[in-house]
Amino acid sequence: MAALQVVGTAFFLAVGLFVGCEGFGSGAPAGACTTIQPGHVDATNNSVSLSAQTSTSPYSIQAGATSYQAGGTVTVQIMGPVFRGFLLQARRPGMTTPVGTFSNAPNNTKTTTCTTADSSMTHDNTEAKENITLTWTAPSPGVGNVQFVATVAQDHDTYWMNLASAEIAGGVAIKATCYVIVFSLISTAYSMLA
Repeated sequence: MAALQVVGTAFFLAVGLFVGCEGFGSGAPAGACTTIQPGHVDATNNSVSLSAQTSTSPYSIQAGATSYQAGGTVTVQIMGPVFRGFLLQARRPGMTTPVGTFSNAPNNTKTTTCTTADSSMTHDNTEAKENITLTWTAPSPGVGNVQFVATVAQDHDTYWMNLASAEIAGGVAIKATCYVIVFSLISTAYSMLA
């Protein structure tokens, strides 16, 4: 009987430690969509939330363009040493709602839904990742300037929040640009005839 109690106690301790060690290994939780805070807790005391690092981040977020066209694609890179987890979104500066969509998820990553389908990218597992390149599609119509904002977790206990790329200038839909050019040509031709 005592042996059964020991086994039962050991089982519940193991389950408790497993829950306390949860690091969202298969992607950022839905609750992180707005704050981009991972919600990691201390492995020895799961009532203690781990804070983001305040030191300079070894990671940077780099947009592959300085501007975008509505409906066009832009690559974005998470650069730096090996990391295990991340959450990345394109946002209008100062806003918390993601804009546009991500696609072509590289190995060990996946798109996720924050407000709209595929509006964010996150890790799919805790395998080592380094210098990954992601593909973002701008919304149509455009929304003005955007920047890529991320949280990057080096490991369960060590993460940096609110890492941001330089702003990229927003564009207008290519179709709308063509209409403006055509209208301009027609106006010029009409004024020549008058």
